[in-house]
Amino acid sequence: MKTKLFSSVLAAALFAGVLSGCASNQSTGANASAAQSGAESSAAQVKTVNVALESGSKPLSFENDKGEKVGYEVDVLKAVDELITDYDFNIELVESDATQIGLETGKYALIGGGLYKTPEREQKYLIPNAINGVSLINIYVNEDDDSIKSLDDLVGKKLVPSTPNGGIFNLLTAYNQEHPDKQITITTGDGISVADRFKSVSDKEYDALVLPNNLGFAEIKEELGLKVKAVTPPVKINGTYFALAKDQTDLSAKVEQALKTLRENGTLSKLSETWYGEDTIKYFTE
Repeated sequence: MKTKLFSSVLAAALFAGVLSGCASNQSTGANASAAQSGAESSAAQVKTVNVALESGSKPLSFENDKGEKVGYEVDVLKAVDELITDYDFNIELVESDATQIGLETGKYALIGGGLYKTPEREQKYLIPNAINGVSLINIYVNEDDDSIKSLDDLVGKKLVPSTPNGGIFNLLTAYNQEHPDKQITITTGDGISVADRFKSVSDKEYDALVLPNNLGFAEIKEELGLKVKAVTPPVKINGTYFALAKDQTDLSAKVEQALKTLRENGTLSKLSETWYGEDTIKYFTE
């Protein structure tokens, strides 16, 4: 009798345990399912977009010896990506022409490349109303030369040849048009490397060189041991921008806000110091 009663109690306990276990498993399964569903929903809300920067555009964007994508604009894009939670950037480095072609064909949502804001670009693309960097047009001279302080001082000087119809050529041509009584002698030439341009000033073959600051001057100077310096202040200051496809209105607005945040919190200035050796952002006042 006692044995039978014990058996009955044991059976009841086991049955209760089974029920409890089932309920627990169902609860755990439901929680796991909910968690998985939430994770999938969160992942589904993050949109991956392809963005393109120029390859070999040191120090803006290039591959280092380890095959890693590095450079000023690479770091800026990574910082922007951190602030925009519902987009994930897949950064590609391509030839200069391929960036704009890819943007126009829908391959890329966003491109960089030290782009200036122009009426033509604003008509074709979305340009966020926030700079990603600053390009300075500098006069570079030999370290022993203190006679050149501005474009006015280039009159009568021997300048390193400029690329025909390039930005520097147009800048110097505009100066001559505005100063008919003070003409800068402009010569042109193709195929001259940036390093050779700086070296010709260091060797005193030429008196001065007018060039943007974002072409790796600091690194070239150090590697080649050149005696060249940039004249201050810069002769021209240009903000640089990212360009987005016309259908990327949501992303454009978020990139704009992120860039404003990065400028306000000093991130852009720090990256400029890292890649250009100075805070170029401080020169831009618009």
